[in-house]
Amino acid sequence: MGDLYEPLMLFAGRASYYLGTKICRELGQFPQLKGLPLCEPHVIRFANENLKVKIGESVRGADVFLVQTAANAIHAAAGVNPENVSPQEAARLTLSENLLELLITVDALRGASAGRITVVAPYFPYVRSDKKDEPRVSITARLMGQLMREAGADRVLTVNLHAMQIMGFVPMACDQLDANPLIAEYFRRNYDVSKIGVLATDAGGVKIGTVYAERLNVPLAVCDKRRWTDNEDPEIRAVIGIEEIRDREIAIFDDEILTGGTMTRAISALKEGFGLPVSYVSCVHPVFAGNAVDRILETGVRRIVTTDTLPAPQANDRLHVVSVARLLAAAIHNIHTNMSVTQIFREQDSLFETEDDHS
Repeated sequence: MGDLYEPLMLFAGRASYYLGTKICRELGQFPQLKGLPLCEPHVIRFANENLKVKIGESVRGADVFLVQTAANAIHAAAGVNPENVSPQEAARLTLSENLLELLITVDALRGASAGRITVVAPYFPYVRSDKKDEPRVSITARLMGQLMREAGADRVLTVNLHAMQIMGFVPMACDQLDANPLIAEYFRRNYDVSKIGVLATDAGGVKIGTVYAERLNVPLAVCDKRRWTDNEDPEIRAVIGIEEIRDREIAIFDDEILTGGTMTRAISALKEGFGLPVSYVSCVHPVFAGNAVDRILETGVRRIVTTDTLPAPQANDRLHVVSVARLLAAAIHNIHTNMSVTQIFREQDSLFETEDDHS
């Protein structure tokens, strides 16, 4: 057995207080962690926009977990502790500022002699910049992992990376959790899945679509999407397996939704060209830039299902959030006690018993 670091301490960055409190509450379900406090570093912004981070507690020899997801100012407005961060301050918590706060906090924890530091980044920063797809550009996801390591982090805990090769970019231990089983279980418990059909809107969506089709034991259809010229949007030429899903409630699953533009165009094309109205749209990471939620719901979609890897910036009674807090808490506990993280998924029923979901 490897080294055991004591005690476990949980910290939350300003933009991730919302999720930190829920993880802390779920950690309290473990007898040895009952009453665990959530620590908040004290962050000061000077007139020259420099940041100062001060750790208020002794962390010497501790097993520290720092929650800071890749939130922008819109997300942060829904994620901060309103007692410590004013609306004016929250509006300045851009993605870049939150990343810098993360790195400075890790450095402060390392300087305070923390035994081990784990960055809990449910939505990994710059996760889509995972390859060099044109000359003279940065593979920024790799840079993020390198910066965390240089700041003093020992490992990273994240949720559903856009591409698995990102785990190879991170120059330290990296655990990726899968939130898809949580979403699939939500569908199983709240809808008649015998009436649902899964649709992958392009070849790239086949993998995640297959995951849900298998978990829900429902048919899967795939769009044959092609771009005829460089200046045109892709066109859905055919739907492979359309007869299997035609009389079902169509559900589309993705890893994240940004503006919703691609999704809404696909939904409209499916309805107008193939008579396939989409009932459900789901994603793990609710980036939801601009009016993405409204754009999707205006197409006739009945429900959007997502998680809280980012705080959903738009409140809507047709948007349901499945919390990943219990999943993250179980992983934090197992990392702290040197137990298998994979074991969590073998015992995943326990993740749903008292799930604190909210709309």
